[in-house]
Amino acid sequence: MYRCLIVLSCLALATATRPLAAQSTVTGIRNLDFGPVIRGVPSSVSPNDPIRSGRFYVKHIINRQVQVQFTLPTRLNRVAGGGNMPITFATTDAVAKGTAPTSNPVTFNPNTTITFTLTSSADFFINLGGRVSPAAGQATGAYAGTITLTCTFF
Repeated sequence: MYRCLIVLSCLALATATRPLAAQSTVTGIRNLDFGPVIRGVPSSVSPNDPIRSGRFYVKHIINRQVQVQFTLPTRLNRVAGGGNMPITFATTDAVAKGTAPTSNPVTFNPNTTITFTLTSSADFFINLGGRVSPAAGQATGAYAGTITLTCTFF
């Protein structure tokens, strides 16, 4: 069996004045974790999984926009020794939801850039899922990669 873990990283870009940048943040909360996987058996994590999905927290200003763009790996590299494992992200592998009680979840494709207008809350969470596809002869060991979320605040 293998242990697959994706480390989350964050980058916030402010495209307006300095006070705007001070009010806007992006934080990686939880790594995307496939746990043990079996040779030759694809394994998925839903963005709605409360333990294994990757999670980010984004805070901006109510009634303003945030552009969200992921940099996603196409493979995970074996931590010790050589080798890699394919990883993919489907059109429904990301979910954003504001913290206000009236916020509705928005499912989106993490492979494309999306812009949100913050109407019910000034902050929201983004959960990320994905799928690994180990080969039948996949080398045993831990595999890891990096996902970067870039937010541009308007």
